[in-house]
Amino acid sequence: MREVRREFPDSQFQQISQVSELHRILELGRCDLMITDYQLRWSDGITVLLAVKMRWPECPVIMFTGTGNEEVAVQAMKAGLDDYVLKSPRHYARLPSAVHMALEHARQRKARRDAESRYESLFDEVPVGLFRASPDGKLMDANPSLMEMLGYADLETLQRRRALKFFTDTRARRRFLDGLRQAGEVRGFEAQFRRSDGKAIWAEVNVRAIRDARKRVQSCEGSLEDITARKRSEKQLKDSREQLRALAAYLQSVREEERTRIAREVHDELGQALTGLKMDIAWMEKKIIEASHKEDVGQFEEKLRELPGRVDAIIGAVRRIATDLRPPVLDDLGLVAAIEWQMQEFERRTGIKCEFHCKARYLELDSERATAVFRIFQETLTNIVRHADATNVTIQLEEFGGRLNLEVRDNGRGLTGGEVSNTRSLGLLGMRERATMLDGEVNIIGRRGKGTTVGVRIPLHGSVDHAKK
Repeated sequence: MREVRREFPDSQFQQISQVSELHRILELGRCDLMITDYQLRWSDGITVLLAVKMRWPECPVIMFTGTGNEEVAVQAMKAGLDDYVLKSPRHYARLPSAVHMALEHARQRKARRDAESRYESLFDEVPVGLFRASPDGKLMDANPSLMEMLGYADLETLQRRRALKFFTDTRARRRFLDGLRQAGEVRGFEAQFRRSDGKAIWAEVNVRAIRDARKRVQSCEGSLEDITARKRSEKQLKDSREQLRALAAYLQSVREEERTRIAREVHDELGQALTGLKMDIAWMEKKIIEASHKEDVGQFEEKLRELPGRVDAIIGAVRRIATDLRPPVLDDLGLVAAIEWQMQEFERRTGIKCEFHCKARYLELDSERATAVFRIFQETLTNIVRHADATNVTIQLEEFGGRLNLEVRDNGRGLTGGEVSNTRSLGLLGMRERATMLDGEVNIIGRRGKGTTVGVRIPLHGSVDHAKK
C-alpha cells in the first residue's frame, strides 16, 4: 500500500484476510485492481486469481511471488495474471510501474471489447450483406442481411455453398476473380447472383484480400448490396428513352405519310378536276367565238350544264380531305356525335358490324380531351382492321366518378400479352401517351380467340397543375 500510494496518492484499499471477504468483494462490485501474494494463510494466489478472473475477467491482477520462484509466476500468467513482482525489498519499487501497466492493459482490453461489441452490432444490424471468405471461396462468416438477401435461414446452410457458386454468369465470375488477383480488391462490381429459391438478383460487390506479413492471402472480406430495384429502374428508364425515340420516329413517319396522302389526293382529285374544268372553260370560250359567226350555241350549252356538277365534285373532295384531317362534327356536335359518325364510316368501309351504347349524352369536355379520346378511338378501330380479324365491334361510352370511360370490344383473335406489352407497338404506345398527358390511362386486355378490349379512362376536367402546365 505504501508503494502504490507514492504513485497513486488518492487510492483506496480494502484488505482481504479470509475467503468469505473475497467472495463478498467479488459479489458487491469489481475493484480497479487486485494485488495478492502467492502464499496466504487462508488460501494461495492462484486460487484468488482464478476466483477474480471467473467473476470479473477484465479486472487486472498482480501477484507477489517468492524470490526466484518464477515458475509460479509463469503458471499464473497462463491463468490470466497481468503481472508479478518478486517479493523482496529491492523489487517493491517496481510495483507502481506494474500497476500502471496493468491498468493500461485493462483499459486497452475494455476498448478492444467495446470495439468488438460495436463491430458485432454493426455486422449484425447493417442493411448490407457482409461476409468473410477463405482463399478457396468457403464462407467463414456472414451477417443476417446477407443470409436474408440470398434466401438462407442460417449461416450453417449458407456455408454449404462456395461463395463463387452464387454467380449466375461464369464470365462475370471470371472478371471478378481476375480483378481481385491483380489489384487485391474489387470495388463497385455489379453482377447477378442466384438465391436459394433459384431467383436471380442484381448486387454490387466490394471485396478486399486480407494478407499476412508475408503477403499471403489469409481471407477475403467484403459486402454485397442488393441493387435489383435500381437495375429495374435503370432498365425502365432505358426502355422509356427507347420508346420515346421510337415514338418520335413513328410520329415523324406518320406525319410524312399524312402529307404524302394529302398531296396525292389534292394532286389526283383536285388537280385533275380543276384541269378538266379549265379545259372545258377554254373549249367553251372557243365555241362562243365560233358561235358568234355561226349562231350555233347548242354544244357549249351542254357543257355549261355539266359545270355545276364538276364544281360540286371538287367541293366534295375538299370537304372529304378536310374531314379526314379534322372532322367538323367533333367541334360542332361534340365527342358523342363524332364517335357515332366515325363508327358509321368504319362500318361502311370495312363491313364490320358496330354497336354503340352511350350513357353520357351531355359531356362537358374541353377540346384537348375530346380530341385525345377521339384519336384513341380512331387508332383502336385502325388496329382492329389491321390485326383483329373481327366481325363485330361494341363501343360503350359512360361517365362515372368524374371520369370518362370509353370501352371498345371486338370479337377477333385477341391480342397476346406479349403484343400488348411490346414496347415496339407504337400505335398502342401512342394511345397510352395521349391518355397519360391528360392524367388518364389505357388498359388493353386480350384473350386468345375471344377478342380484345380497350379501355380508356380520362378525367373530365384537368387538375390545377395540368392546367398550369
